[in-house]
Amino acid sequence: MDPIKIAGTSQYPTVTLDKDAGVFEFLGNSLPEDARQFYDPIISWIDEYAKNPNPETVVKFKMIYYNTPSSKMIFQVLKRFEKIALEGNNITIIWMYNEDDIDIKDAGKDFSNHIKIPFKLESYKE
Repeated sequence: MDPIKIAGTSQYPTVTLDKDAGVFEFLGNSLPEDARQFYDPIISWIDEYAKNPNPETVVKFKMIYYNTPSSKMIFQVLKRFEKIALEGNNITIIWMYNEDDIDIKDAGKDFSNHIKIPFKLESYKE
């Protein structure tokens, strides 16, 4: 399975989905004009990954800022990983937030309330 590696910009997050390396990361800003167009290939990749997931999958989010359409797509990404977990696989979400960024922390709490898989909130200091 070929990895997805998207270099982040001020508008797009850095995304790494690499089954062989065991790296699943979303980092930075997500402000695409068309969030669905940006996230659809990512969701398709996760759907393919779901057919033969690793024994353990840790998905890391370290978002700085994202718009409402991106929030909806991030939720879809999380729901895909939840589905993999509900099929008996070990999935953990790590939601990282700058210790001074209450909005991103609260967003992580909101997502964790709607996802039925282990969800860890971790603060970091810039």
